[in-house]
Amino acid sequence: MSYSSTGILCRKCLDTELPEGELIRYLDQYVLSLPEDIRSSDETYRRRLSACSECEHRMQATCSLCGCYCQARAAKRKLRCPIPKSPRWTEEESNSNPECDTK
Repeated sequence: MSYSSTGILCRKCLDTELPEGELIRYLDQYVLSLPEDIRSSDETYRRRLSACSECEHRMQATCSLCGCYCQARAAKRKLRCPIPKSPRWTEEESNSNPECDTK
């Protein structure tokens, strides 16, 4: 599966209900398909998902504030938790140092 920011599955658009386990497997594959420059580190991803799992705005695999799948949002380096004023997690800092780039 290749990465597409607009190509993620929408459960509301499906004719039939998708079992939760199947959705989780799909989201795992989606996260793995993200290019490394977009994807958060494994440590950051796990920390974010842990925060989401304890959040009152999480409904199954979805954030009720923004409508994103928690796994998909947590996996993207430049995104932050959508809770206004006190997000549970913020953008991941870039690991690259422009002075060290050899491009």
